[in-house]
Formats: sequence, C-alpha cells, structure tokens
Amino acid sequence: MNILNAQASALEILSQVPLFSGIKDNTEALQFLATLMRQKKFAKGHLLLEEGQLGDEFFILLKGKVSVLKRTPDGDSYKVVILTHETHPALGEGGLIEAEPRSATIQVEEESVFLVLDRESFSKFSQNHPEWAVPVLKKIAASLMSRLRQTSQDLMLLHKALMNEVRG
Repeated sequence: MNILNAQASALEILSQVPLFSGIKDNTEALQFLATLMRQKKFAKGHLLLEEGQLGDEFFILLKGKVSVLKRTPDGDSYKVVILTHETHPALGEGGLIEAEPRSATIQVEEESVFLVLDRESFSKFSQNHPEWAVPVLKKIAASLMSRLRQTSQDLMLLHKALMNEVRG
C-alpha cells in the first residue's frame, strides 16, 4: 500500500517537516531524500521506539496515531502526548547521527504508516550532498541544544526544591 498516492506527495510532506525546513524549497534535495526513505506499516500496540534503547531510524507519521510515553525514575510509564498524522510529526532524529538511546517510547495506537530514513541512508545523503545535509544537521543540533537547556533548567528546579526540603 502506498499511502503517498492517496494523500500528499513525499515532497509536500518532507517540506512540512521542521527538520527539513532548511531545504524545504530545494526540490532536488527533497527528491533525493525521498528516494532514500521507505514506507513502513505498523500494527496497533507496536513499540516503534523504546526509551533507553539504541536506535538508528527517523520516522515521519503519514497515517495513524501514536502515543509518546516516558518512564518515571521508579520505572512507571506515563503518556506525555498523542500524535496524529495530520501534522506529520517526526520522531527519532538523533538516530540519524549515531545510535543514541531513545528519550521516549513511541507506541502505535492504531495501524500507522511511516516514512522511514535510516542512519546509513542519511549518511549517504550527507556524503553525496553536504550542502543539503548542513541545514538538516543544524536543525538536529538546535533541537539537542534546546533539550539540553531544558534539562539544565529542570535540574536547577529539582536542586532548588531539594534544598528547600532539606532546609525546611
């Protein structure tokens, strides 16, 4: 089943993905990228990504619905958000750079279809066209920096709360 024939083209979808905003007006770059991606379908209940597990694939939701789950320090799982295909959310961009431990679990809530790009294909994209890869890599770096800043803020809040508890 090719979901792209029934909906928007791969180029339209890729141009909407924030990770590719730096090349969204470059049809040649998006076409090359689209040739490296494949469609994959997953059944309800499938764990697309597992928090803490290494991953080397990047996913764009074409059809369906997924939940983003996080674990507490005690190992309990809670649902952070439900994502639907209307905005074509992208997941797992860090895996394009290296086999990184996933920061959340993504569970398929209903049969879903994704565009998938693996690290080896992205590496080929980067080697063949570094001028196209640089804007994508800058977006990944900016995302990681934002998460690092948020983590630092969260740690400071936890430190403050702990110090208030100790003093109080």
